[in-house]
Amino acid sequence: MNKEDMQKQFYNVYRALISISEFEEWLYVTPEIENVYGNDFYFNLLDLNYRSRFIKHDLEKLIKMKIPFGDFEHMRIVSLLEHIIKENRDLVEVLEELYDDYCRGYSFLRFLGLTYMSGIDDLPKLKQKEKWNNKEFDCKRNILNTIKPKMVKEAQRLLSLLKNGLLRINGEYNFEDFRNEEEKIELNNIEKMFKD
Repeated sequence: MNKEDMQKQFYNVYRALISISEFEEWLYVTPEIENVYGNDFYFNLLDLNYRSRFIKHDLEKLIKMKIPFGDFEHMRIVSLLEHIIKENRDLVEVLEELYDDYCRGYSFLRFLGLTYMSGIDDLPKLKQKEKWNNKEFDCKRNILNTIKPKMVKEAQRLLSLLKNGLLRINGEYNFEDFRNEEEKIELNNIEKMFKD
């Protein structure tokens, strides 16, 4: 296992994409961590009490400096935007995650975040379908069809900015914005985005 794979596991547990117990299991079968990060770091990981109610905090504190957040956050945001375009994940769940990211500091996600708050947050998720009357579920979910083209357009615009380096994520909820003021339409003229 190489350093990048290890960093990805650290990132995955930090973002709760894998459970603490999955991380602990991985830790015990990955002695290469010691070779890459040194025995002090590795033994500090092994020494943690993974049954403690404070384990998440203790683990985050230990691994935070070992994660290249910018790279992994960039990949995660790009992936979420691509899910909007390709429709290979539930749109309600994707927008919920992007809304959370917007609230935590990624202001460039403003249009998608506000779109979620303007009614999509009330829509049932696909994984909840069996809890709803099918007719009511379909009726509520049809709202997505009317606003989806605007969300796809915005996802494409943001992907272009990220891929061209005009937006660069450089840490957890930190980014650099190299656009001029007119190009920051989601910050300066959000009303126009909702009207178009």
